[in-house]
Amino acid sequence: MACIVYQTDKKTGTRYAYESVSYWDREKKQPRSKRKYLGVVDPESGMISRKRGMTSPEPGMISRKRGMVSPEPDTREDEKETSEILFLRSELEAREKELSEITGRYDRTMNALRAILEEERHLAAKRRKM
Repeated sequence: MACIVYQTDKKTGTRYAYESVSYWDREKKQPRSKRKYLGVVDPESGMISRKRGMTSPEPGMISRKRGMVSPEPDTREDEKETSEILFLRSELEAREKELSEITGRYDRTMNALRAILEEERHLAAKRRKM
C-alpha cells in the first residue's frame, strides 16, 4: 500500500513529500517501507513541486546508483496515482472538517437541550413545593 508521507526539516522549516510503500521483509519477519522522493511542499498552496536539481541528466533516462537506466514504463501511471492520492487526501480533509463542524453543532445543540431540561425539572420541583 502506498501513501504520501510529509517530513519537515527542523533547521530550515522546509516540508518534503515522499511516497512510502510498505512491504514484508521475509528475512527479518517484520514490515518495512521504501520511500520515493516526490518534492517540496509549497507552504502557501500545499502543492508538491519537484525540487531544483532533481531533473534527469538526459531526457528519458533516470540516474540510478549503478549507472543509467531507462525509465519504467508505468511512471506516468505512478504520477497519475500520486495526483489522485493528493486529490483524495484533500477531499478527505474537507469531509473531516465538515464532520467536525457538524459534531460541534450537535454538541452545542445537545448542551442547550440539557440546559432546557434541567430548567424544566427545576421549575417542576418548585411547582410541587407550592
